[in-house]
Amino acid sequence: MAAMAHELFSAASFAASTCVGLVFMLAAVQKAMHWRILPGVIANYRLLPQRAALPAAALLPPTEMAVAVLLLSERLRPWPALAAMVLLLLFAAAMAVNIKRGRRHIDCGCGETFLGQPLKWTLVARNGVLAALLMPALMMTSPMNMPLTLSAAAAGIGLFLLYLSLNILAALPLPGKRGHRFA
Repeated sequence: MAAMAHELFSAASFAASTCVGLVFMLAAVQKAMHWRILPGVIANYRLLPQRAALPAAALLPPTEMAVAVLLLSERLRPWPALAAMVLLLLFAAAMAVNIKRGRRHIDCGCGETFLGQPLKWTLVARNGVLAALLMPALMMTSPMNMPLTLSAAAAGIGLFLLYLSLNILAALPLPGKRGHRFA
């Protein structure tokens, strides 16, 4: 019974790493594709000195891609999961600070520029949930057999697709709010 529980724990860890790795990969690609506006998005948060926005914009996409690749490859465990959690919670804190300041109108800069989401508490919670998903990845797990590895990868991809669907739904205008794109 303990062996089966450990296998399930390993699968959950791998699924979470796959999901969050894909989230970071998508974010890195989107930010790299829109690199010209990224410094402005970062500066808009008003948390860094103005002169730090450009270096932060230059470092963010490769950092997110490195975290993504390491999460997906399961290398250097548990450091990629810890790095991803720190980034997710840092982004959540930046959003929360600006929401508290009354600056909900700015774009979250989450990477999916076609959604153009303003800051809201659901985005802060989303980052918290993604960080919490990685908790099992902080612990050492045993190697998995191929069927379990494939099942865990499929579960991670399924979670990622759910993440994408929920992001799109959250970005849709509310019924009755004609002419307003954001809630």
